[in-house]
Order: sequence, then C-alpha cells, then structure tokens
Amino acid sequence: MAIAIEKELAESGYKMIGLQESKEELLSAILNSGNIRYLKAIPFLLYNYPINLDLLYLRTDKKKLLGQVISITRKIFEEERIDKQLPNIYEESNLDYNDFKQEFQMQKSSLDKPQLMTEKQKIYGERDLQMWLSKIFTKKERWIMRRILEEKSVSRTDYEYYSRKTKKKLDSILNLQDIARTLYHKSPNVDEDLFKLKKMLEEKYGPIRSIYLQNRCLLLTLTTDEKHENSSPRIMAIELKTIKNPEILSLLQEYEGEKQEFT
Repeated sequence: MAIAIEKELAESGYKMIGLQESKEELLSAILNSGNIRYLKAIPFLLYNYPINLDLLYLRTDKKKLLGQVISITRKIFEEERIDKQLPNIYEESNLDYNDFKQEFQMQKSSLDKPQLMTEKQKIYGERDLQMWLSKIFTKKERWIMRRILEEKSVSRTDYEYYSRKTKKKLDSILNLQDIARTLYHKSPNVDEDLFKLKKMLEEKYGPIRSIYLQNRCLLLTLTTDEKHENSSPRIMAIELKTIKNPEILSLLQEYEGEKQEFT
C-alpha cells in the first residue's frame, strides 16, 4: 500500500513521494494506512483539488481521524488566509499541528512559484533532515536544536535538558562516523546452523564463549558469571562419543577444526 500511496501523491503534485480519477479514493487509502507521513499530505491535497469530503466522511471507517485532519487543515487555511470551504467537522487531535503546517507550507511554496533547483533541493533537504532527526531525537530535542541553530533564545531548563541528553547523542554521532561508514557497506555473515548449535549446547552446558572440535574432542569455553563479561572463562572438554544428540553431532561436523568464538 505504501508504494501505491506514494505514487499517487507524486502524481498529485505532492513532492514526496496518477492520475487517479478519484482523489477521494486516495485520501481513503491514506486514512486507512494511518501513516503520519501520508496524513501530512492531506491539507495540501485539499488545497490543490476539489475533493468531496462529505462523501468521503460518509464512506470512511476512519471518521475520527478524518475529522482531526480536517480540523488541522481548517486552522492552516485560516492562518494562511486561504478562502476554501471545509465541512463543519471538528475533532480534537493529538496530531502535531506544526508538523502538518510546515509540510503544507513547503508543498504550497513549491506549487505557488517557480523555483531554482537549489531551492527545491533546500526544501527536500529540510524534510529529509527532519525525518532523519526524528529517528534519533525526541520532538523536544528537535525543537531545542532548531532554536539553537537559528540563534534563538531557550530557557535554562531547556538548555540543561539539551546539555544532559541531546549533546551526548551529538557527541556519539560525531565519534561514530567512521565505524558507521564502514558498517554500512558491510554485509553480515549469516550462519543459522552455527547459532542453532550454540543454543542447543547452551541448553545443556550454559553460556558459551567459544566452540572448538578437534580429534573427536569438543572444547567449550564457558562463561562463569553472565553479569560480568570479563569474568574468567571455564574450559570444558567433552568426548564426542558422550554426546547422544544426532543433530548436535551433525552440526558439530560442519565446524570441525575451526574455532568458533562468540565474544
């Protein structure tokens, strides 16, 4: 559904993401998805197209959500001095009004005037930035960060919150850039059999740090204290003939002569 909605939004002039005969069907799909990214497109669609909201309201099962978005859209239109009639549907909402308004303003700005490529990139870049920031920082943190970036004043409480929480995240981001770049381009070596073997052995012998099979003898390095990673390990030697589980024996053969470590 997400891909279809994004395609329709793109073809409706919404720069995120058809001409579809019925924009009511598009709005219905957005409401059913419940995805906040798509919900924020609705005020712009209502501004840009004649949409039969009364018909949509009668047909949708998401009446409360539609009412909330209409209430937000009405407030946006009032503040932007847009003369467009909306149904007399009102619902109190916990949706972030400022997020909806910012998205609407970016899309309307793109529609209202020709823009250079750099201006478009700035708009899209700002939206992408907010999306990535939202994955790491809370709404309050993002608000404080924006205030600081724009050299606007903040309260002492907000600054202490920023210093105590946000700045530590920023320090981590700065210091993890190299490892993040390296990890991003690496593909993990997935070995289900190895970790299945580890789990089966741990059920009998406890937490394992390493497995080594050689000359019909299984050497296990066991963790003596799970709460302390640096605790001294214990070595257990097990003769292969004492292991009766055929599945464990079969899996062990795959790793004979190779030490497998899990630390």
